Amino acid sequence: MDRSDFPWGRVSGLLGVDPADAPVALRDAERAREAVAAASRAFLEADDDRRAGRTPSSPIAAHPDFPTGVGMSLVGAGVLWGQTAHVPAIALRMAKDHYEDGDDELAASFIALVQQTAEPGRDDAEAWSVQSLLVAVLQRSGDPAAADALARDLAAHAVPIDLWRDAAPHLPEESMDWHGGALVEGMPPRRDDRALSVESAEEHLQRLMTEMLREAEAEEDGDAPSA
Repeated sequence: MDRSDFPWGRVSGLLGVDPADAPVALRDAERAREAVAAASRAFLEADDDRRAGRTPSSPIAAHPDFPTGVGMSLVGAGVLWGQTAHVPAIALRMAKDHYEDGDDELAASFIALVQQTAEPGRDDAEAWSVQSLLVAVLQRSGDPAAADALARDLAAHAVPIDLWRDAAPHLPEESMDWHGGALVEGMPPRRDDRALSVESAEEHLQRLMTEMLREAEAEEDGDAPSA
């Protein structure tokens, strides 16, 4: 936020903050976290409607980057301001969308972020969902042996192998609580051939967010009328 070119307008629009008040409001940690939490709840509600085939009623659905760009931005905002209560749920949706779009690298980034921010007892369904999604990612782009090991771990905890496909994941009664385990080895490589780990997930996501903002700003500059 100390950057001279920090996109106050874009961020305030995403978080529902008055643009004129944004430089002050978003430097107030408590107000910023409240804004991130409110926007995250609105996003999840709107995305639930979208996935169910209903027209979202929340204004956040009118954002030009809804749903994926908004979801990615809210994950970044949650990490930036330390408001991570909704990050696992949103990041799970981003991971699923990127996997279904064929982008296993981005899917793996968000899988790692869910596991980094999930709290046992609060986010069990989301955490086990990304574990089941990770099996699919590893089968397609990673280490098949690691996928098999992870599938056995899911079975041992009575977690359905296709839990990630549920729009609103719920664990069967016989499923065990999320154990807070680390990522298995064999995550798909990044484009720079480094293995993606929990430790690098936040750094990787911040880089992706920076690139996305730069692309959006470049598009806005390109759309601006010439003098």
